[in-house]
Amino acid sequence: MSRKHPRVTRGSTDGHSGELMKVRKTALKGLTTAAVLASLIVGSTFSGPADIIEDQEAANYRPAPIVLDADEFVNAPVDDDDDGDADEQKGVKTGAVARFRQAVMQLPQSVRILIITPLWALGTAIMTVISFLWNTLFASPLAAFIASFAFGFAILTGLFAATAKMLFPDLPLRKILSKRNVLILGCLALLLSGIDAVAPMYWHQYPLAAALVKLVLGGTVIGILAKRTGKLLDKLNIKGLPPAAA
Repeated sequence: MSRKHPRVTRGSTDGHSGELMKVRKTALKGLTTAAVLASLIVGSTFSGPADIIEDQEAANYRPAPIVLDADEFVNAPVDDDDDGDADEQKGVKTGAVARFRQAVMQLPQSVRILIITPLWALGTAIMTVISFLWNTLFASPLAAFIASFAFGFAILTGLFAATAKMLFPDLPLRKILSKRNVLILGCLALLLSGIDAVAPMYWHQYPLAAALVKLVLGGTVIGILAKRTGKLLDKLNIKGLPPAAA
C-alpha cells in the first residue's frame, strides 16, 4: 500500500532540533555579551539612577553661550607643543560620551526605567567587583604569589605534556595529564612559588640563581614523571590494550 504522506523520520527531527538549539545558544551568548558591554557603558556614563530618570526638560537644557572678546587673544603667545593632540583626542572621547548620554536621555522615561536603569545597576556591580578584586588581590603580595603559582603551573604542565608526547606519541594526552601527574606538577609549582617568596629574604643572591633552581627542580620532576609515563605505556602494551586516541 502506497503512502501519500511520507513519514518523517526521527533522525531528521532530532537533527533539526539540534541545529535550532545551537542557534538559540549562539543567540543567547550574543545577547549576554551585548548586555554586559551595554551595562558597562551605561554604568560608566551615568552616576546614578536619578541621573537616568531625570525629566526630559532638564536633559534638553542648554546653558546660554559665553561670549569672549577676541582682542584679548590676538597678541597672546602660541605654544608649539603636542598638547593639542591630546586635548583633541580627549575632546573626541568626551563628545562621544555626551552623544551617547543624549541619545539615552531622548528615550521615553518608561524605557529608561525598565531597561537602562537595570543595565546601570549591572554595570555598576561589575565595575565594583572588578575594582574590589584589583585593590584587594592584584595589588597585594598574595596576588603576586597566586600569579607566580598559576604561571609556573602552566609552564610546568606545558613542558611535561610536550616532553611526554614527544617521547610517547602513541599515549593519549589524558593519560599523560592524569590526576596524579597534575597534582605533582601543582605541588612543584607551589613549592617553587614559595621558594621565590621566601628565599630572597635569607639569600640575597637568589635572584641570580633562581633560574638554575627552577631548572634543576623542574627538570628532575619532569624526568621522573616521564619515566612513570613510560612504565604506564609498557603496562598497556603488555596487557595488549592499545592506548586510545588523544
